[in-house]
Amino acid sequence: MPTLKSPLVPCLALAAGLLSAPAVAEEERWYQVELLIFSHENGASDEQWEPLPTLAYPDTGRFLVYPQQVAARAEAHEGTSEVDEFGRQFLRPYPEPLAEEPAPTPDIPRREAASPPPEEEAPPVDAAAEPPPALPLTPTPFVALPRSSAEFYGKAAYMQRSGNYKTLFHETWVQPVREKGAALPLIIDRSGDSGEWPRLQGSVTLHIARYLHLETRLWLNTSGDYLPGAWQMPAPPLGPVSLIVEEPEPAEEDYFAVDAAMDAEQDPVEDALPAVGETALEEDAGPVYPWRHAVLMQQSRRMRSKEVHYLDHPLLGVVIKLMPLDEEQLQAMAEAEIAEQQAAAQ
Repeated sequence: MPTLKSPLVPCLALAAGLLSAPAVAEEERWYQVELLIFSHENGASDEQWEPLPTLAYPDTGRFLVYPQQVAARAEAHEGTSEVDEFGRQFLRPYPEPLAEEPAPTPDIPRREAASPPPEEEAPPVDAAAEPPPALPLTPTPFVALPRSSAEFYGKAAYMQRSGNYKTLFHETWVQPVREKGAALPLIIDRSGDSGEWPRLQGSVTLHIARYLHLETRLWLNTSGDYLPGAWQMPAPPLGPVSLIVEEPEPAEEDYFAVDAAMDAEQDPVEDALPAVGETALEEDAGPVYPWRHAVLMQQSRRMRSKEVHYLDHPLLGVVIKLMPLDEEQLQAMAEAEIAEQQAAAQ
């Protein structure tokens, strides 16, 4: 996996190992996916919601890659940046330079070695042999595409202006859709990075059998106005981490200097006791869940490509469309991606 520092190279290059994968494999069908998730701001308040829904992230999932976000993080980081096959970005310090070793003293050649070695005959070249056919290319999957690639933006903006709906997630990307056992859920929030609970959390999974299938495991954090009293549910889990920052290893301290410093310190037991009139500091309890309740949307929908599908819920709505991509389209997208990388690197 290549590393980069300059933000001029888009994050597509970070996942370039996927770019040259044996492309439009016969077993894989590629699609351009557009997914819109919104809330009903005037959702039914008389619904009876499960007080303690089972909320969980998948054991293994992946993230969308946002090129500008990845480039900005790489530019602000003093080190290298890498995006893995799950869409996680790793920021690492530059490796320590290796100590230079003295160049070895060349041996004095023997008299017999003064004459050049006999030339080996090159193997005959078969003029009729053809070079192996180039593998078709595919674009890097799971990279958020520009807004111009989306079909629903005008409708989503109109819905939001009405005041009855609020867009919580709206992205477009390309991906191969695999059978259920090989499909990875897509995690749609970054709560694992922020340490905070956004309004929308969870994951969606696309897989294919005879038909395309969408499975949602989403939950909406709410103010709980529909709940009696002041009861609050326990905080749901935060998502997995998508940004991993590796710190440089601390320099080794001199043993004797550390030992002398410890001897100079006061009695640790005496230091641990609060002075008269003081109280011991409370342990950090971590972030506080700012919502009262979460409502789960766990649904499954069988779909056809080229059609808009809508999953309904009293508090949430999901709109999705998958457009199939043929080999020619994938090749063109991959070539455009390579051209963009080359232009950015100049």
